[in-house]
Amino acid sequence: MAAGILPRSSAPTRMVESEGILRMLLLVLAMAMPLATLAYLKIQSTRLSYAMGDIKERIHKEEELQRKLMLERSRYQRDEEVQVYATKAGLEPRKQGHMVRRVFTPEDQLLAKLRPVSSEGL
Repeated sequence: MAAGILPRSSAPTRMVESEGILRMLLLVLAMAMPLATLAYLKIQSTRLSYAMGDIKERIHKEEELQRKLMLERSRYQRDEEVQVYATKAGLEPRKQGHMVRRVFTPEDQLLAKLRPVSSEGL
């Protein structure tokens, strides 16, 4: 009789061990799922922050370009208004007197002959 009892008790013991292992696996899985979800969300958050940085940089460049275009437009409008006023007032465009000629004119050559400049005085 003693030999008959041992095999019966060892079979339920193995069933309990396999059930414990299954419970441990489920516990590990239950703890790993939130950690995996947390890691996935952290990765997505990092990717989103990089994308937002790129978008903010692009928006800044577009705003700078728009500001430059508005400035050019205002300058163009001001120049147009000045031109319209000058035309209505009958003004002539100013000659550019600050330009220096590169060659001597005959008048300059004649003046140089009348008043020679010596390099000794310099």
